[in-house]
Amino acid sequence: MTFAVAGGGRVSASFVARLPGLESALGPVAAQSYRLASRIVNSIGAGRAVPTYKDLNDSTLILICAPVRGVAAIVSALADALECKGKIILLCEGGADSRVMARLREQGAAVGSLQSIPGSDGNRFVAEGDAAAMRDAKRLIRKLGSRLEEISTAKIAEYAAALSFGTSLFTPLLEASLQCLLDAGMTKASAMKVAEGLFQNSLRGYLYAGKRSWTGPLASGDRAAVREEIEALAASRPVLARLYRESANLAMELLGGGGSI
Repeated sequence: MTFAVAGGGRVSASFVARLPGLESALGPVAAQSYRLASRIVNSIGAGRAVPTYKDLNDSTLILICAPVRGVAAIVSALADALECKGKIILLCEGGADSRVMARLREQGAAVGSLQSIPGSDGNRFVAEGDAAAMRDAKRLIRKLGSRLEEISTAKIAEYAAALSFGTSLFTPLLEASLQCLLDAGMTKASAMKVAEGLFQNSLRGYLYAGKRSWTGPLASGDRAAVREEIEALAASRPVLARLYRESANLAMELLGGGGSI
C-alpha cells in the first residue's frame, strides 16, 4: 500500500511515522511550503518533499497529518489542487473528522478520519467516513498490529462525549474525592493513594459486572445517609455539595434508582 502525505504538523509524532515499511510505502509529501515538507520528510526518514499539493495528484491514497487548527486550510488547498475523483483521503490523528472534508467528497473523493483512542497506547484506533476510506484505514492499522473500531460519522459527537465522560468530566470527581479526604484529616499523599484505590476498584468492578457493580448508600437507596453526606459538604464545601446532589440525582436516573435527593 503506497500513499502520499499532506502535512501541517509533527508527522513524526503520529502513527504514520510508525508504519512498517514506511520508506517504500510513502511517496510525495506536500505542505504549505516546500521547507515544511522537507522538514517532515527529514523528521520521519521517508518520502520525498514536493513543492505543491498538485504534486500529490498521482497518489490514490492521501493522508492529512495536521493539528485540527490547520486542517481546513489543507482541505481547501487540496480541493483546489487535486483531481479528486477516485482519490481516498484520510485525516490522521489531528482531532478533526471527515465532515470538514465535505468539499473533497463533493468533488469525488472518498474521505474519512483515523485517530488513536486516548489511553490505548496506540493499540486501538477509531475511524469514520466513507466505505472505501474505511477499507484503507483498516489496512493501515492492520500493518501496526492494532485494532480498529469503526463508528458512524453521524454519531461522531457522541463518541466525543464518551471521551469527555472519561476525561474532562472524570477529573472533577477525582478532585472532589481528594478534597473530601483532605477535609476529613488525611495528608495529601495518603488522600491521593486512597482516591486512586477507590477509582481503580470501581473501574475493576464495572469491567467485571457493569452497572451491577454500583454500590454505596446511593445504590442501596439509603437516602438518609446520602443527605447526611450532602449536609456535611454544604457546611464546608458548598460546591461539592451541589456536585454530589446533582450527580446523585442524575446517577439514579441513569442507573434506574428512581426518585431524587
